[in-house]
Amino acid sequence: MVSRVSTPSARRHAPVGRVLGLLLLGIGVAGAAFVAGRGSPTEARVERSRAYVPEFNVVEVPVPDRPVGAGIPIRDVPIRLEKFPEHQLPGGAVRDIGRVRDLVTLAALPGGLPILEVNLGSGDEAANPLVGRIPAGMRAMTVRVDVTSAVEGWARSGSIVDVLLVEKNGTRVIAERVKIISTERSLSGAVSLDATAAIPNTVTLLVTQEQCLAINTAVAVGKIAFALRSGSDGDTWRDGEFDAADLSDPKGNKRKPKVEGVISVGRGDERRRYALIEGKWIPADSMPAGFFVRQEGTE
Repeated sequence: MVSRVSTPSARRHAPVGRVLGLLLLGIGVAGAAFVAGRGSPTEARVERSRAYVPEFNVVEVPVPDRPVGAGIPIRDVPIRLEKFPEHQLPGGAVRDIGRVRDLVTLAALPGGLPILEVNLGSGDEAANPLVGRIPAGMRAMTVRVDVTSAVEGWARSGSIVDVLLVEKNGTRVIAERVKIISTERSLSGAVSLDATAAIPNTVTLLVTQEQCLAINTAVAVGKIAFALRSGSDGDTWRDGEFDAADLSDPKGNKRKPKVEGVISVGRGDERRRYALIEGKWIPADSMPAGFFVRQEGTE
């Protein structure tokens, strides 16, 4: 049996070895923890913006279950309810089908879309399509025309015209931007390019009440003529009247009216001047040359 002999040198180095071992073990654990930490990095927090979805007020409205032709009573139209965002509904959309059940369709209705009140009317309106084209407050009136007054027949349904009164001593505008809604009982605005096509004898105008009275009065005074204009032209006539005497100027300029008299009424800032021109008193902004007015009292 061999027994170990502990020498003084071995006893002296043993504590140092244990200390080094513990130190190396600590370094190893710390290194392993560092490596493990680098291998699984903490995931960065990404701040994502939230999507904002507005809330719309959704309403149910009646719609035709299938396409419907013109002249069909609403009571005979199959109806279903569809949901629509309220802000997307067109103006005049029907929401209560019971309120229009006694009306008829004036125009074809698509299936699945809201019903517009403008496309509905009474049975009389369905039988007479012209009635449904007359807005509230407006009137339809018919005048006779010929090849010249109807602008060679180019003034047709849908055209916009100015109505002129032609007299022996002059011409004047009596109605502007009047729409033709019918040409010899035709609502179609199609114009034939055939030179032999018939020129209409009558046209129906959509007019205001005042225009209706003016045109009917003018018919008994002289001849009615149309001046065809573009539908996008909203300008008014610079001068809506031309007399036969104005033709004396070779350049076509109107003659200057002759002032026959002047009167001034009122005091101070309220003073108003009027000029007598061709038998009519017309407000005058300034005093015409050659006339003198007393400045005291009321003349």
